[in-house]
Amino acid sequence: MTRRSPLPWRSLLPGAAALLAFSLAAGSLRAAPTVWSRALDPAADEREELISQADALLARYDQLRRSPLLERVEEIGPLWLREARALYERAGAATSRTPSVRLRYADILEHLGDVQGAVATLEGLLRLHPPAPFRADAWHALAVCYARLGRYTDEIEAYDEALVLEPHAASRALLLANQAEAYMALGDITSAVEGYRASLSTLGSLDMVRYGVTTLWGLAVALDRSGDLEGGIESIRLARTYDRADQQINGAGWFYVPSYDEAWYAAIGHWAAARSAELGAARAEAYLQAVTAWESYIARAPGNDHWLPLAKARRAQCEREWEQTLKRLRKLAAPQRR
Repeated sequence: MTRRSPLPWRSLLPGAAALLAFSLAAGSLRAAPTVWSRALDPAADEREELISQADALLARYDQLRRSPLLERVEEIGPLWLREARALYERAGAATSRTPSVRLRYADILEHLGDVQGAVATLEGLLRLHPPAPFRADAWHALAVCYARLGRYTDEIEAYDEALVLEPHAASRALLLANQAEAYMALGDITSAVEGYRASLSTLGSLDMVRYGVTTLWGLAVALDRSGDLEGGIESIRLARTYDRADQQINGAGWFYVPSYDEAWYAAIGHWAAARSAELGAARAEAYLQAVTAWESYIARAPGNDHWLPLAKARRAQCEREWEQTLKRLRKLAAPQRR
């Protein structure tokens, strides 16, 4: 299953983004610190400067992520994130009472692989009971961390907390879709299908490209695992009406839990492409890619995986369709040889 990993320094949930914008605007209008305020907190100016330097690095990192030079992201990005982390820690971000600072710091930790540190930071922030939009953002980020740690029950509960606080339809759709993926990780396929459909039902047409495409892919896998292969393939066909080149499902900001689940998405995607292709080399190649992806899933999944038996059955079914395609191609070519 896929998860969207939030990037609080780039795109807070709508309510938190509004509060952050307001606080920044208020800060720009605030009078210069007085002698008395400096005396009460002599390190405040230094902390603000450190955080400002760190935020500039995060902005550069985000700009780099949007560029086509992916190898530069892998090479330079972690360096900037580590430098931003050091600046935040010098500014005392781990214990800051400014919600946006703690959120950005936690997200840096998660992206650098310190998921436990991110969890501790977010749980500490929630104990401060910040304004509701920031709590929603913190619960969302915490749920993603729980997913990375395999704490799926905690992840589901964190999404429930975020959903209570989140009024915006598009953000609720994302939370519901991610929660559906947690249900799928636990093997509760009925709740997963219901969650994906609830997510899609909240979206308008303008939000389908941003949020609906990957949700349709998740629904496709959930339907397939529930025994409805045809429904799953139809869900992928619908996703491709919004995103023909599969850019969303292969874009940045998504990760798979478990990691080998990527092969299932690839297999059903190639299978849908094979069935939609004209009879010929393109269809045969798509079937070959689908079979190869099924083999990858089977090879990488542990023996106790919920879906391993079904993956083996799907591989056999896909191989039969591939063989039928090859037979038809040979029949079409036979008269030409004679």
